[in-house]
Amino acid sequence: MKVNSPEEAELILQKLPSDMGIHRNPRKGTLNAPEKILENFSTEREILIDEVFPDEFSLEKTHEKIRENTEQLLEYDTPMVSLGGDHSVSFPVISALKEKFPDMKVVWLDAHLDLKEKVDDHISHDVVVRELLKHGFSEDEIFFVGITRIDEDEQNFLENHDMKIYRSSELEKFRREFDSGEHPVYLSVDIDVLERSEAPGTGYPDGDLDPEEVQEIIELCSPSFADLVEVAPPLDKEDKTLEVSRKILGELMDRV
Repeated sequence: MKVNSPEEAELILQKLPSDMGIHRNPRKGTLNAPEKILENFSTEREILIDEVFPDEFSLEKTHEKIRENTEQLLEYDTPMVSLGGDHSVSFPVISALKEKFPDMKVVWLDAHLDLKEKVDDHISHDVVVRELLKHGFSEDEIFFVGITRIDEDEQNFLENHDMKIYRSSELEKFRREFDSGEHPVYLSVDIDVLERSEAPGTGYPDGDLDPEEVQEIIELCSPSFADLVEVAPPLDKEDKTLEVSRKILGELMDRV
């Protein structure tokens, strides 16, 4: 159920349409994902839907707008889920939250680490976590879950950093070891963590998890804040990715 003001809302859904953070891959399609996902989505919760429109020419200005909007929404002390967009939109959201909640931890549910080196100083979708480590996060505050692929520059980075990485075959280990304590948790869900047969509509369909495993992780993390990103509807003519994305979004909303 939609409401018109933050004061009425049980939850705020922040729409973050963007594809400017994707620069190494011609398989885009994330720009209209929030709109497409919400077309046939319903929830019992009273939600305020807010939107940050991307700057047409600048990824940096888009990120500035997202951060400013997130900071404003945080003033209402209402649970929030962000809906992308490419994974770069997570950076300004998480950065704003980290400033308000210095003890916040992040669970990065993704087939990729997103620890690559920056190109031309752009915080693109594949460098986000490396940048978060420069903006208030320590290595023991970030948990990577569902990883299937590590690039060479990321492997080089890991030689000097002790990161908490759980490959797609190590979910049971994550279940045993993850403990947020009393700390708030941000759960970032990249749809590419799912196997291709479940979510073909994404730029890098390298995942190996099924929807039930993703649901279990959402339940385990019990996040305070969350996002869902990298859905690319034009890359899936059967709309399977949209369907599973709506289910995951509903689960996230039920848990924050």
